[in-house]
Amino acid sequence: MQTSIRTFSVDEDPFVSPAVSPDDDTPPESWAGSAYLTTQAGPSSASLIPEGEDDEAHLTANTYHHHQPGWSIHDIRDPERSSGASSKSRRKSNRYTTSHSPLKKTGTTLQSVSRGLRHMSVRVVNFAGRGLDDHIRLGDGDEESPPKRKDDYDSGEPEYPTLPDLRKSLPTRGRTLGFMGPTNPIRLFMYRFLLFPWTEPIILLLILFHLVVLSIQSARSITLATPDAKPLQMRGYFHQWEDYALFALFIFFTIECFARMCVSGLILDPEVSFISTFTSPFKPFEDEPVRSTVTPGLTHTPSMNRLGVARTHTLGHRLRQMKNNFFKPFALHHKSTTDTINVTAVATVRTRSRTETRTPMMEKAIATIQRTHDVVRDPKSQFLTNFLRSDKPDTVSLPFKLIIEQSHRSTRRNMPYLRQSWNRIDFLSILCFWISFALATGGIEKGSTHIGIFRALSVLKVSRLLAVTSGTTTIMRSLKTARPLLISVAYFVLFAMLLFSVIGIESFKGSFSRSCFLQPTLGEAEIQISDKACGGWVNPQTLEAMPYVKKDGTVGRIKGYICPIGQEGDNPFNNIESYDNFFYAVLQVAIISTQTGFTGPMYSTIDSEYFLSCFFYVICIIVLNLWLINLFVAVITNTFSAIRAETRKSAFGAAPLIVNIDGEHDENFGVIDGRLIATRRSKLKGYYQMTEWFWAILALASLTIQATRTVNPGPIHRQLLNSGELAITIAFDIEIIIRSATYLPDWRDFFRKGRNWLDLILAIGSTVIQIPPVRSSSVYPWLTIFQLLRFYRVILEVPRMKPLLLAVFGNMYGMTNMILFLFLVDFIAALMAVQLLRGYMRSDQTINFGHIYNAFLGMWQIFTSENWTVVLYNAALASQPVRQSVVVILFLTGWMLFANFIVLQMFIAVINENFDVAEEAKKGRQASHYWASQRQAKAQTSWTKKLNPYHWFAPAPKAIAVDNLPSSLVLPMQEALVQDHSIPKREPSTKVTAGREKGPRHYPSRSLRLLQSFFVGEQPVAEIPLTNLKNLRRDSTIPPDPNDDEMENHLEMLATLNAENQVSQDISDALYERRAQKADFIRNHPSYDKTFWVFSQRNIVRQWCQKVVEPADGERIFGQPHSRLAHPIFQLLILCTVIAGIVVESIATPVYRRSYYARMGLTRGSWFDIAEASLGLVLFLEFLIKITADGLSFTPNAYLRSIWNFFDLFVLIGLIINIVTGLVFVGGLSRLTRSLKALRVLRLITLIEKMRTTFQSLIISGALRILDAAVLAVLYMIPFAVWGLNIFAGRMNSCNDTTVGGLSDCVGEFPNSAIGSSPGFPFPVPRVWSNPSPSTSFSFDNFRASLLILFEIVSLEGWSDVMRVATSITQLDQQPQTNAAQFNAFFFIIYILLGGIIIFTIFVSIIIGNFSARTGTAFLTQPQREWIDLKKLISRQRPSKRPKVKPTSAFRAWCFDRAVHKRGWWGRVMTFLYVLHVFALMTQSYAASSVIDDIRNDFFLAISGVVILDAAIRGYGLGWHSFCANGWNIFDAIVGLGSLITTLVVRFWSKEGIFTTLQKLFIVAIAFKLVQRADSLNKLFKTAVSSLPVILSLMALWLILFMFFAIMFVEVFSLTKWGSAENHDKNYASIPNALVMLAFMSCGEGWNQYMHDYTLTYPRCTGPSSDRDTDCGSSGWALCLFIAWNVLSMYIFMNMFTGVVVENFSYVFQLTSGAKSITRDEMRAFKKAWARFANPKTQRLERDLVVPFFAELSGIFEVRIYPLRYNLPNLKATVTASDLDWNSSHVVQGIDLAKLKHALDGISYAAVKRRKALYSRLYHEANVRHHSGKGISFTEMLLLLAHHKLIADRDALVLKDLVIRTETNKLITDLVNLDRVESLLKMIIYRRRFKDHLRRIHEQEIPSIVVENPPTTPPSTTRNVAGSPLSIYGEPETPSPSNSDSRTPDLGNIQPRSGGLQRRSRAEVSPTEFSPSHQDTPSVGDVSASTDADNILFSMQNSVWGDMLVEATEEEEKL
Repeated sequence: MQTSIRTFSVDEDPFVSPAVSPDDDTPPESWAGSAYLTTQAGPSSASLIPEGEDDEAHLTANTYHHHQPGWSIHDIRDPERSSGASSKSRRKSNRYTTSHSPLKKTGTTLQSVSRGLRHMSVRVVNFAGRGLDDHIRLGDGDEESPPKRKDDYDSGEPEYPTLPDLRKSLPTRGRTLGFMGPTNPIRLFMYRFLLFPWTEPIILLLILFHLVVLSIQSARSITLATPDAKPLQMRGYFHQWEDYALFALFIFFTIECFARMCVSGLILDPEVSFISTFTSPFKPFEDEPVRSTVTPGLTHTPSMNRLGVARTHTLGHRLRQMKNNFFKPFALHHKSTTDTINVTAVATVRTRSRTETRTPMMEKAIATIQRTHDVVRDPKSQFLTNFLRSDKPDTVSLPFKLIIEQSHRSTRRNMPYLRQSWNRIDFLSILCFWISFALATGGIEKGSTHIGIFRALSVLKVSRLLAVTSGTTTIMRSLKTARPLLISVAYFVLFAMLLFSVIGIESFKGSFSRSCFLQPTLGEAEIQISDKACGGWVNPQTLEAMPYVKKDGTVGRIKGYICPIGQEGDNPFNNIESYDNFFYAVLQVAIISTQTGFTGPMYSTIDSEYFLSCFFYVICIIVLNLWLINLFVAVITNTFSAIRAETRKSAFGAAPLIVNIDGEHDENFGVIDGRLIATRRSKLKGYYQMTEWFWAILALASLTIQATRTVNPGPIHRQLLNSGELAITIAFDIEIIIRSATYLPDWRDFFRKGRNWLDLILAIGSTVIQIPPVRSSSVYPWLTIFQLLRFYRVILEVPRMKPLLLAVFGNMYGMTNMILFLFLVDFIAALMAVQLLRGYMRSDQTINFGHIYNAFLGMWQIFTSENWTVVLYNAALASQPVRQSVVVILFLTGWMLFANFIVLQMFIAVINENFDVAEEAKKGRQASHYWASQRQAKAQTSWTKKLNPYHWFAPAPKAIAVDNLPSSLVLPMQEALVQDHSIPKREPSTKVTAGREKGPRHYPSRSLRLLQSFFVGEQPVAEIPLTNLKNLRRDSTIPPDPNDDEMENHLEMLATLNAENQVSQDISDALYERRAQKADFIRNHPSYDKTFWVFSQRNIVRQWCQKVVEPADGERIFGQPHSRLAHPIFQLLILCTVIAGIVVESIATPVYRRSYYARMGLTRGSWFDIAEASLGLVLFLEFLIKITADGLSFTPNAYLRSIWNFFDLFVLIGLIINIVTGLVFVGGLSRLTRSLKALRVLRLITLIEKMRTTFQSLIISGALRILDAAVLAVLYMIPFAVWGLNIFAGRMNSCNDTTVGGLSDCVGEFPNSAIGSSPGFPFPVPRVWSNPSPSTSFSFDNFRASLLILFEIVSLEGWSDVMRVATSITQLDQQPQTNAAQFNAFFFIIYILLGGIIIFTIFVSIIIGNFSARTGTAFLTQPQREWIDLKKLISRQRPSKRPKVKPTSAFRAWCFDRAVHKRGWWGRVMTFLYVLHVFALMTQSYAASSVIDDIRNDFFLAISGVVILDAAIRGYGLGWHSFCANGWNIFDAIVGLGSLITTLVVRFWSKEGIFTTLQKLFIVAIAFKLVQRADSLNKLFKTAVSSLPVILSLMALWLILFMFFAIMFVEVFSLTKWGSAENHDKNYASIPNALVMLAFMSCGEGWNQYMHDYTLTYPRCTGPSSDRDTDCGSSGWALCLFIAWNVLSMYIFMNMFTGVVVENFSYVFQLTSGAKSITRDEMRAFKKAWARFANPKTQRLERDLVVPFFAELSGIFEVRIYPLRYNLPNLKATVTASDLDWNSSHVVQGIDLAKLKHALDGISYAAVKRRKALYSRLYHEANVRHHSGKGISFTEMLLLLAHHKLIADRDALVLKDLVIRTETNKLITDLVNLDRVESLLKMIIYRRRFKDHLRRIHEQEIPSIVVENPPTTPPSTTRNVAGSPLSIYGEPETPSPSNSDSRTPDLGNIQPRSGGLQRRSRAEVSPTEFSPSHQDTPSVGDVSASTDADNILFSMQNSVWGDMLVEATEEEEKL
């Protein structure tokens, strides 16, 4: 089959996907669509179905293809106008409704099922080799139909989806498996087997049968009966019928696999000869054919090789040829008979602005697409080479649309079997099955050593069912799109985990083996306390601390916890939990990164080492979990958002269910013929709608009645429950009948609303469960969910809940797909876990993997990360006897990381998608916000103004009658009035020139500026309009430059045409008018501005107070401004006071105070009371100073006008109460008054400006939405709490003696032991029948307790213990048994899914939304987001300070080359050594011998020497200043030298002490060099660092919150008796202990257990004789403090870090936007050119060097008028004649004229005009941006080039920036036109002069002497606004680059401005435009115009340049 290739022209944009055009068969009605605008969070409006011709399912019918949303506010289509256009569109709209029966569309149910099975088989089996994109459009059932031709629209024929033609997708071409040709009978038989129509459905059914067999096989429970039992040993494979079934299935799967291999090949392309694999890789070097750099259809652009540049056969070329020879046989053939690249699909497009442009990056992307088409799967891209290289020569990342198209082409081909991802999984599954079969047959699989990994991997065959529905296929496709970024982030995170693991080995190896032992006594041997580590022991004779004893008998050092006997034993969990080698260290770091299970190891490390060891865990959590791992969230959310933005489809569902948000709209309108038509409203419906509130109250009453249930209700209570439920059920039955009656006579409309269906089902269910047999059954408590679900009516009636609820569940289709995907993945993982672990664990373990359901629960528990380490350690310990622990650890840990970091984050993305604004509506929202910001905001009256008594009585001053006064005189009169009151005016240039002030008022400002920025912040600099540029130039003290003067006159002239000055003046007048009104009010009320009606503005005390404090609101109109010296010093004094108070509170804890009073007695006047009173007095004086300066409430700048002063006043009142009660009552009055001292910490927020802004922007601005989420979460918990109460009330009680049978036996006492189960230390314990307390106390016995435990479970903490108790329930009042009722776990799975996951992710999504709204990115389109990210990338760049000239000496030049060439052999060798260094670090272990340690240290010595040598070479080559300019160079020098010195000391002197610690630090720092060397790590590192400033600010604010709660907890609970979880480390006795506990509770670790421990009350504690001495806790305090900390820290602050990282993550857009990517090579080339021409001191570019700098640029920044290959040297080398042609007639002086003509014919002059226009605009804008005496900065030049070369301003800029940029472009256009006018006039003058010169020469033949005055040349000045004459004579001093460099081109002709932006949307011309076939006609967007002088003169009529022409004409006439 042959397919034609459509070429695309140079004017077509390859970056836009093809849209539906009139040439297609698609009817005209489908060309238009409607934009979806979401003003609130709403449902998704898109799917992932390819647009246009690929949309066979018609799911993109409503997607708007052609129209690009512009800036119009009203650019929204009315759905009523676009619907019902045709029957075709009506069928499309019906796709999402229930208006038609499926049988009307499909004929019969059998046909529908058959077609659905066929679609499912195509998606799952996929013989055609189609990609995921093609599977998406094959829906789940019968709803899809192919596009029909226009003539067939009304035929009424049924529509069926198009299925792939396997005869086209599976051709028999080439030879497969080395011997099967196209006619091979076996191959033809297999070919026919695959072509059989029912083969795919049969294989689908077999896969489903495979899943059923595995489930049945795994349903039988196999566990160990006793703890001493061992796993069974089995020989042979066949033991049950399932084994025979699996054997038969895999025989068929093997045949299928073989058939695919026969048809398509294994690895090699069928058209590649198998013999070619034996080609020697050392084949002699051959020149490769030159490949075109563009796609077919574009003009061929020859490379430099074709132009005659010689090619040398270097060593690198030969190595690359060897590599190509080796991998050449594995490359797929570039010709395909079935699928040729559709160039039109990637090139022929319509741009948004109807203009077609291409940038160099577009050309590179198109060329990359061509290369990927030629070699679809190129195995030559090896990982090691790319990883070890410090840079890549070409890292062009394909744009998203091209990536999609490339995926279409590569997956539709008939690729070899192992070149397709699903086939590789199948091959692995089949191979592992046969390996496991062989091992089982030989008795090896389950012998003394079990090998279960192969049987577990054989389950992967059923993973094809992940594509069983179109929704799950869509999710798989979205994950595949995000896969490259996810892998890059995974590499980065794994590298960070590797470094932390190495640090853990070096710091803590052997630490966990040091355990406490009980001394032998009472006949008992030594007993190891396994959960207590130590660093020493107490000598029983001397009672002195002794060092711990090592296993070899030696002793260590005394550190950590001191216990009775301390010595080395075994590590916890049979040596699994340790840092003794790299494997276990990585496991511990992985556990830390999950924020679960790290508390025990952390406290063991503290006990065995030092308290500061906890910082390792804290830093690890901050870096890994809060920073780096959040990159996974950023990748998933941003990538899925990019998918939606690019495809306008949801990333979670191919056909999203459109949810009707406004239910009332459809009540009054109906859909008739596809249009919304108003319907007649029945009276009954009106009456019913008036009673809707009543039914919500009735639903609340139903839930309230059930919430009163108790364990043993009385008869009256029970009767009330029964009667109430029955009555309410009858009422709702009546309600549903009435509601259905309101739809009569169109009763079918009742079933078209989902809410009616829901209420009908609930009514029927609630009625059924009232039947006596059902009500008395055991399932009745479960069925009460029908009654409880009616509570949703109440939620919808709560204010603000309805939009939030619909936003969360708006895209219910996507949410359902995500839940289905989660269950499928979890079930497949459970099947693998059963095959791997079944039969290894005991039956008394809750998670024992004995059968499939238990394994599902286990994998679900790991997914939620709750106590997942318990499951991990239990499984690893159980598999140790059969030596499978390593495999089990890797499997369970891998599942944990994948499920928690990938799958769980996808829920954030699916909810966040609902909060996103539709891409089509973003520009409209921007326009609305911009328009609102331009209008004058209405002043809001504050409460102080409303209560101000001065506003109650209007003054009556004398006024001038101004009825007929012109409005222009009102403001001057007001200004005069203000001046009379001596109001200080503010000059516009005050802020600009403030830094230049001299004189006695100039303070030593460096330290003061730091203090000012610390307390007040950076003062914003006002934006300077373009018309003020000339004013700034005049302020310079540098001697004027003539070019600057000329530019200033040009700007002054252009300012006359621009109204910008008037706009700026209007704004200034409005602000000044407002100040004048304030002054007028103060003048009319003289006492208004007197504080306390005493201190006026002239009072010296008030003036002094005003100098030290800032005004609370605005500025002081008549008062003194705050002093720049006194104010920072005063703020510093207050800060020191607050810090001193915190220090006092940290020392004088309740424990310290109790000890102090015990020693000194209860006396007043203790040092801490006096200190706190003194420090509080300072804060009170601050308050007095502030209110004296500006008043308290009713003054112009009153104290209470600032919210921060309210905050300070609240803190001050609390401190006064604390101090007064502390002085009056010794020790304080109560816990409440003592805890008020913690308020002092909050003053740090109001004092430090960064904290204020962070608190306001992150907390206050989004507090309302966070509160909405909290209310929704609580409302969600209420029905579940009642449901749990109904199910579990009174059924979870148990006896503390596990040997009894039930309540009747739970009496008396039983012996217990505090140390394990040893009978040597028993003590009697009374038996108690009560609620369980495995980790936390809980019950479902009443509504309060049920709601509390469900709140705890939402945090995913402790739910596994609750589930364990619930699954152990047997009968009422019977002792529980493990896993006796595993079905009860269903309650917790549903609650965790909908509560712990979805509700928790709501907080994340809302916080991300708050960040987006705060930064403005919520309304940014993708091009705008890309531009912002590109600006971030540019802002991070710094010029390289390398020498301008290469050193002349040979050795130094060699060193210079090594330093400059980042990708040379030296750099690769260094990278290889760094990798070896990392591997050497990984070999460290606790059990290593001294010889190995010495060898490793010798290697470290060598590496350190090489690092120093490398730094020395770079330093010598670059020079000292250039070397120090790069921070990495300083890092290398310090680290290398430090590592060398410390390693020498450790190797040859001492292995202990500080040098050992420093050596560990330095050698780990060397490994960090890989971040610089590897591109992926470096880019991600820079991306992560970009969010570091915001993270640090948030961390500082979080630390303040930490200190506040730490003091609160210490004051309230420091004396409380310890419970089950507390010990000498885990308590609140001191501030450090409290901070550590708050840290791990922020991760959710055991917070609820500690909360219940501190609810301890009398009589379990000492009764409070006084509140100061009691050791009791407090239920109220515990619940309030712990829940408050959990919500604030865990739900808000922890998620804020996620929001920060997501908001600052730009890497995704840099990769998905090829047109805006800048590679490191291109940036280095730019830096190299900059270093050559920029001033080495200022790093700025001078004006006279702009032209040579432009000539030096290359790559994406290239701005030459002619390409490099057309410059004279290259052109001469190309056209030079050969020796044979030297005597030819067309050779002149060695130049071949024929070659010259051929080369010059390749120049496209239209392209030259465009490039010339671009060059001219760049030059003039560079002149405008040039700072007199300074130059142009590095960043300014990059941004300038980016605007002209990389982006389209109209698409990439937000409206505000676009307005400014448009004005800038107008200015540049005027300057260009002005330059052209001057050039034209000069041309006329010089032409006249030249003609006059010729005339004079001719007249010299006449012998006469003529004396005349020569023409006078006026001075070189320009015409300004005042009318000074314009210079048209003299030397050419125009802004054009006239003669500064030989490379300076002619600027050409520019079309005059016609009111808009006069350049192309992407101002760039590709090299392919220089072609003979290219037309010379300018394109639509071309700024070039005809060179006809008449057009230019016509454009200048009626302009200021007309005077210039008149003057020029007059001057010519004089000549």
